[in-house]
Amino acid sequence: MSKQVMYVGVDVGATDFWGAVKGQAPKRFAHTAAGIRALHRWAVKHAGEAVVHLCMEATGVYSQSLAMRLVTRPGTEVSIVNPACIKAFANAQLRRSKTDSIDAEVIQCYAEIHHPRPWQPVPKVFRQLYQLVVQADAIKDSLLQWQNRNHAQHYVPDLPKEVVKSQRAIIRALQRQLQRLEEAVDQLCATDATLAQKVMLLETIPGIARKSSVQILAYGGQWLTQRTQKELVAHAGLAPHHHQSGTSVRRQSRIDKRGDRRLRKALYMPALVGIVHNPILKSFYQRLLENQKMKKVALVACMKKLLLISRSMLINKTTFNPKYQPLT
Repeated sequence: MSKQVMYVGVDVGATDFWGAVKGQAPKRFAHTAAGIRALHRWAVKHAGEAVVHLCMEATGVYSQSLAMRLVTRPGTEVSIVNPACIKAFANAQLRRSKTDSIDAEVIQCYAEIHHPRPWQPVPKVFRQLYQLVVQADAIKDSLLQWQNRNHAQHYVPDLPKEVVKSQRAIIRALQRQLQRLEEAVDQLCATDATLAQKVMLLETIPGIARKSSVQILAYGGQWLTQRTQKELVAHAGLAPHHHQSGTSVRRQSRIDKRGDRRLRKALYMPALVGIVHNPILKSFYQRLLENQKMKKVALVACMKKLLLISRSMLINKTTFNPKYQPLT
């Protein structure tokens, strides 16, 4: 006999959050350790013998922090839902007002109808890898901007020496910070056996080197091994997007970019190298070209295939086999 579940909608903010239970007025709590404990006591009080399932939107660090503190409590489940799903659900209900308390009620109603899957936190080492990679990529972007600015300033007449020194100092500082972060990533991969094995497996794929492998693991996260192929492809924003209606509307199909563009970016160069050096991608790419597909379309298809090959290898814990054609 399945357990009874009571769904609680939680609208998360930086300083406070609202909880909503069916049949009760929404209640506001401070976003503090004491407020989180009060929310859990309030939910348990109304749940009785039922399992408490708290559902919230994905709001970055705010929802992650709240979920991490709630998921460890006994008899409690947590789910984190894409905000686009909640917005579409609210529109379908013809909600004309939007407040924090109303949002909590909408989330509760959505959870009660759709039963979102329980969320589990990513292991600590992969959370650390994600933060290191995100920080390194942000510094790379800043470094490129300052290097471009420094190059352009060479053409400015009578440029003050202070500006030149300032730009050089900033560039050197960013380069040092980037080196430290890359060393920290290498250190993390070397000290954790599970992470080291995953990096080693991905590096056996022609076209994927150390930096690409850690980026794929960081941005792919639990989607790489704990979600279906369709969910992973959608997470990367590589799922096909068709727009057709009747006989008059026939828009050109494209990829649906509502996914993590950083994961797509991490797959781009490995796929570009792979169509030359990876036998599976090379034959797949050539076959698409022979079928009159555009080169860009064929390359995106290779990115998708590379992602699914990586998924299969990580799940089965096997190295790359050029003679094996996975069902992707």
